[in-house]
Amino acid sequence: MGFLKFLLFFFIVTYLLGIIGRFLLRRYVKKFQKHFEQQQSNFQNQHKQEGEITIQKNVNNEKIINKSDGDYIDYEEIQ
Repeated sequence: MGFLKFLLFFFIVTYLLGIIGRFLLRRYVKKFQKHFEQQQSNFQNQHKQEGEITIQKNVNNEKIINKSDGDYIDYEEIQ
């Protein structure tokens, strides 16, 4: 009889923890989503105005190759 009480108690506690866990997870995800949306809107409002164009160019295109590495062949993969 004690074992059956333990099993009943165990399943009830597990079920309740599952319900509480789902509720807390949903709340956490919604809070995180709002925080992320606020960061995105702040970033867009601060750094870019309408009609503004920004071009970023990578000036440092030099490849650094050690002579001790052996032969190096520069290639592009073609599919």
